[in-house]
Amino acid sequence: MSSTEQSSMPQGNAKDHSEIVWLAVDGRPIPPLLADMGVAAPAFVEIPKKPVAYVVPVAEERLGSAVRELRLALGEHAYLILASEKLSFGWIERAIALGADDVIDPTSPKDVGVCLARTRRALERARGAQQEQAHLAIERDYLQACIDNLPAPIFFKNAEGLYVGCNVAFAAFIGRSPDGVVGHSVFEVAPEALANRYQAADDELLQSGGTQVYESEVCHSGGVRRHVVFHKAAIQSGDGRVRGIAGAILDITERKMLEARLIEAAERDPLTNAYNRRKFFDLAEQLAQEARRANRSLVVAVLDVDQFKLINDRLGHAEGDNALRMIASTLEATIGEGNVIARAGGEEFYALFTGCSMDEAVEAADRMRAEVERACVDTALAAVAGTISIGLAGFRPSEEELDEALKRADDALYRAKSSGRNRICIADSRSSFVTSGTV
Repeated sequence: MSSTEQSSMPQGNAKDHSEIVWLAVDGRPIPPLLADMGVAAPAFVEIPKKPVAYVVPVAEERLGSAVRELRLALGEHAYLILASEKLSFGWIERAIALGADDVIDPTSPKDVGVCLARTRRALERARGAQQEQAHLAIERDYLQACIDNLPAPIFFKNAEGLYVGCNVAFAAFIGRSPDGVVGHSVFEVAPEALANRYQAADDELLQSGGTQVYESEVCHSGGVRRHVVFHKAAIQSGDGRVRGIAGAILDITERKMLEARLIEAAERDPLTNAYNRRKFFDLAEQLAQEARRANRSLVVAVLDVDQFKLINDRLGHAEGDNALRMIASTLEATIGEGNVIARAGGEEFYALFTGCSMDEAVEAADRMRAEVERACVDTALAAVAGTISIGLAGFRPSEEELDEALKRADDALYRAKSSGRNRICIADSRSSFVTSGTV
């Protein structure tokens, strides 16, 4: 079929909407037998919207080129019947291998009848498939419109791990267009470390089926990471096999931030921002368990701001609050890594020294005492007191409770106060510590 012949081919659908039409580019009339059996001569005006079969006369010597040109002109979905007289089996086999749907001898009533019966059945199935596709397209468009109006990011993946759909919220959440998501894997839309975690969770869900809920992080379109909860469900086919995954994302970043603030508020003293009494005992219990397992000793301390009532009386409670904040900050900065300082209440603080001897704890405590004194020199506190006293006690968790050690440290603090303040006293030992005195 030449380009001139191809351009002269009728374009469109028959006016009588016949489902089987005769198509001869050389103007050859429709054979009477075909016309009698319902094959129509076309008068094309528009592209057919319903499945149509075309009966096309083709010479054997032009079989290959004719089929290619017909497919190009009519499209892959057209039902193509080649007409030729006295067809050999080899001719029929080659014609179908090249892309024809059927062949017909237009002079044989039996051949015509059987071929047209097959054709009408094929067109009926094609119409059913077309209607089903149109119905599915409407449902797909409806579903897409629905999920695009949902604020939560939603996505779909196939069993190979490729995204096959998502809503606008999901694309916007990860900073891509929908086209930049569909057809890609998670490794193309997320940092490698996160993608590995997502893929591992997907593999588990595809293997086990059911649903899956877990917290993770997502790299947001702004480049920042957001805390999210993934809700995923395996999509199963009619035979029970898992075909893919449907998922939704719930952004819980603000909730996580609120939880962190609440946790901090629950464990921090609101005035000084130092650990509070409850947090001190929680941490001390953890450290005591570790020391108990390792058969190690710890050192506890009770610290008190000297003449704090005098500070409040002479300088006012606001200055007293400032003093506590400044002293707490100094104690935290100088206690040393791994050790714990907390406000016990009022002007009193608790400390716990880990992984050090009593002598080392005394050195650390004296450094804290000296730093508080130095920090107060240039403030109004210097005229009143601006110092702290400290009582230390050895604490062996395998032999006593924390309260007992704190009681002995408190007794040592009382001796430090009564012997002149701004000093350290060490409690009498009930374990391996033998030193008692003042610094």
